[in-house]
Amino acid sequence: MPKNIVRILDDISPSELKLRNMSRPPDGLNNMFINELGQAEKRKGYVKYNKDLIGEEKLKIVGMHRFYKQDTAQKEFIVAWNTNLYKLPDTIDDENHTPDELTNCPTLTANSDTYFVDFLNTCYIVNGANAMMKYDLENVRTVAMTVPDAPTFDSNINGSLGLGNYYFKVTYVDEDGYESNGSDASAVMASLADTSDGIKINVSVSDDDKVTKKRIYRTSVGGAIYYYDDEIANATETHSSIKADTALGTELHTNHNAPPTGAQLISKRGNRLWLGKDDDLVISQLSDVEYFPPAWFMKTGNRHKIKGMTKQLNALPIFTENSIERLIGTDEDNFEFRNAFSEKGCCAPRSLVICDNLLIYLSYDGIYYFDGTTSDIFNQRLNKYIRDNINRSLIHLSCATYFNDRYMLSYPKKPSEVPNETIVIDMKSKAMSVYSYGFSCFNKWDKGELRLFGGSNTEGQVYELETVTTDKTLPIACSDKLDPIDFGIPDRYKQFYDIYIKVKSTTGTALTFYYQFDDEDETHADLILTPDTERWYRIRLEGGGQRARTITPRPYVNDAYDVTFCGYMFVFDVEAKEYA
Repeated sequence: MPKNIVRILDDISPSELKLRNMSRPPDGLNNMFINELGQAEKRKGYVKYNKDLIGEEKLKIVGMHRFYKQDTAQKEFIVAWNTNLYKLPDTIDDENHTPDELTNCPTLTANSDTYFVDFLNTCYIVNGANAMMKYDLENVRTVAMTVPDAPTFDSNINGSLGLGNYYFKVTYVDEDGYESNGSDASAVMASLADTSDGIKINVSVSDDDKVTKKRIYRTSVGGAIYYYDDEIANATETHSSIKADTALGTELHTNHNAPPTGAQLISKRGNRLWLGKDDDLVISQLSDVEYFPPAWFMKTGNRHKIKGMTKQLNALPIFTENSIERLIGTDEDNFEFRNAFSEKGCCAPRSLVICDNLLIYLSYDGIYYFDGTTSDIFNQRLNKYIRDNINRSLIHLSCATYFNDRYMLSYPKKPSEVPNETIVIDMKSKAMSVYSYGFSCFNKWDKGELRLFGGSNTEGQVYELETVTTDKTLPIACSDKLDPIDFGIPDRYKQFYDIYIKVKSTTGTALTFYYQFDDEDETHADLILTPDTERWYRIRLEGGGQRARTITPRPYVNDAYDVTFCGYMFVFDVEAKEYA
């Protein structure tokens, strides 16, 4: 009687079953993924990027960003660590990528997660503790300015003012042309008769390095509206107001309000910047993105803290831990929050990633996706794995990225107090994997070059991912464990005779093929691979056959080399039915 042979192969060869379609536990693909040919391929490893630590204290990387100016030829890799921001050069002049503090960076609150967004030629930065900042490849500055002190009277001079009373206000202007709101009004100042029909005022000098000049506004004689008078350098301490009322310029603005200190999240949508500050969504003016009118602060519907936001098509979904709301509208006349019919909010701000217009994120009970209207579970079995394994008290530390069509979530697995395992979801095939590495944050370079970086959970070290065959020179252990296979005949015993595995190897030669019959203990066979070869290897089972209803294979490799599993074959007989 001929034996049964069942083949489980990649997409290249015809077979009864396909490797990519086989059922696996969530961690079945351990440090492996299903590649474009439907094969189980060992993941790539990571290598140190900066040779020297950014700093000696055992503090994690709290933010990374590839800053692209409007001209993407001008770019810089920015890293937030401890109380400062650093740049890591990516040039042949500094192959060690030696960290260098950014110029004039304010002292930051240590260990504060830091977020970045580019707008034209400026990178804007928030960290939930300090004032909003900006960087232009030269200096780090705080956004907005303290308004000047009210100007004071100095003397009467010769001018062209009408006889009567005047008031003055002053504003500061920074190097980018942004202007503060006006100071308090001065005390009343009088213009006198001819030769004394001008007014000289004293104006304060700003000690903010970004302030380059001041603008003077005054009323017309006996008036209450302030109009532009003149502009002077910041270092100049007096101003002579001599223009006639008819020569004054535009009215003083009143809506150049500064962003709130302590915004924890930042996003960009429709030529505006959007900040998350506790339960407030704070909206900038159109294009003039450093002005934030208080009238445009919008509260979340449940008054919970904003835990995630990113543009999705024409809307801006806002996540709290218990809700998703969408902000629609394009200007202050039609801004509106709309409920997204979901109570599955986001528990880890860094887990929220846009993947081909789907928002993927970590909720309190697993990974969900949001399609713009409602949310749903990505995979029930995976979510149970997360619930069983995550250190729930530190769920907020989880972080994610979208790279090579894969959503990658690094999370703290019990009992770890930092992210130490990464769940990977292939958004094309929906295959799931578990990787053994963990990072505090990710950063993807996607303009001109596609590269992925991870930040250390414990020190000032940046790693480049998906490039080498080791993790910091250490071997990578990988395996492909399938769910128990019954070949569609769960009620019948089989006699298993042979197992075959097709392997594409490089330098490595050692493979251990673990397998388990029914609920028996796992056993194994040690194979010696032929280097740099793709071929079948045979495992002959003892006793001329092993009796079981199911078999669970788990090939395993632990070395510093690439390996790919291309297929399995099982040779067996099916016994007669036990019961008629």
